[in-house]
Amino acid sequence: MSTPRSHLLLAMGSRGDVEPMVALAVGLGAAGHRARVVGLADYAPLAAAHDVEYVSVDARIDDALALAHGRVGRRLLSTAPAQGLVLRSWMRGLAAPFADAVLGAAAPGEVVVTGVLTRDVATALAEDRGCRPVLAVHTAQVPTMLRESHFFAHWFTDVQALNRLGVRLNWQISTSLGRDVAVHVRRRLGLRVPGLREATARGDAFPTVVTASPLLVPPAADWPPGTHQTGALVLPEEPFTPDAVLADFLAAGAAPVFVGFGSMARTTGAEIRALVTEAARLTGLRVVTPADPGRPTARLTGDVLAVAEVPHPWLFDRMRAVVHHGGAGTSGTALRAGVPSAAVAFGADQPFHAHRLHALGVGPLAPRIQRLTGARLAQVLREMTSGPHAEGYRARAAELGALARAEDGVGRTVALLDELMA
Repeated sequence: MSTPRSHLLLAMGSRGDVEPMVALAVGLGAAGHRARVVGLADYAPLAAAHDVEYVSVDARIDDALALAHGRVGRRLLSTAPAQGLVLRSWMRGLAAPFADAVLGAAAPGEVVVTGVLTRDVATALAEDRGCRPVLAVHTAQVPTMLRESHFFAHWFTDVQALNRLGVRLNWQISTSLGRDVAVHVRRRLGLRVPGLREATARGDAFPTVVTASPLLVPPAADWPPGTHQTGALVLPEEPFTPDAVLADFLAAGAAPVFVGFGSMARTTGAEIRALVTEAARLTGLRVVTPADPGRPTARLTGDVLAVAEVPHPWLFDRMRAVVHHGGAGTSGTALRAGVPSAAVAFGADQPFHAHRLHALGVGPLAPRIQRLTGARLAQVLREMTSGPHAEGYRARAAELGALARAEDGVGRTVALLDELMA
């Protein structure tokens, strides 16, 4: 048995950043270690449901983004400048409270598992408190020249020198996105604030763990030394009982399809619902889609049901096909469900996952969000359910779903941390 250790898991960001860390904390706890997760107050109930210690940051995701409920349209949000401005605003709004939470929680000498956004924060804790950082990357972000393993591969050219420069620059920019919180931490600790290139190099001195399925992110031979791949960090499934409205809808006819875009839909809810209902009308398919936060499960039309909080693993297992936004966590969940899936990407790593799902043969390549219409969504749904490739998508999805479900990313990550910290 390994020596019990204390772990602080930094999960700055949305649910896609927090849920894998909660899953890892569950695995660490089962192995006899102590693990605490630092994340936004929004996700404290998720940690509590799995008996995980959680350090809540006094900020909410909607307050930080200031974009909820349709204040930014989907076509503007899908552009790189708008995404950059949104993310910058997010970081600035969260920097001070996140720094307060981390400094109040971090103990000398403990293991700090961090996402990319707080990589330099972990480095600062190593300098000041002797902590031992490990970077956990949930998507295809580690520098590589292998197109299938880097989430900005669509920017690659035929000139390898330019691609290499772009990959390095992307890695530095990834480190810089959390600079505001790192500056807060370093100044509070009386540490010098390094330049971007130096901060990246310091972070590269510590181990990196790619916590993504090798099906979605194929391992690359040219990943930097000290990079390990363990697989997706998946929460243990909890028993779930659907409300009567959802249970009746599922029992009333053929298996429906799911269309939902995670937290991205908070800015485009009404517009997305209109597309979903139009696609249902055009295809005759029964559709499940997320309800607005705080709203109960209810029918939008006879064939469209807007559902309140339902665990994606439970829901996707009961769907005929799934259309989502292409986030790392949702893409993995759809793959494990073993049903055809496709991603309507907004930005960041989402176009990569959209292309990977199509390349794996589990669904068609859907249009980006700025080009999505009800008719185009209907076409994607038809291709997955009744088109000439539908049977092939079903067979391939079932095959890869079995492989994905057999992975043990949490167990392998816990074992790796024990090995690295021995």
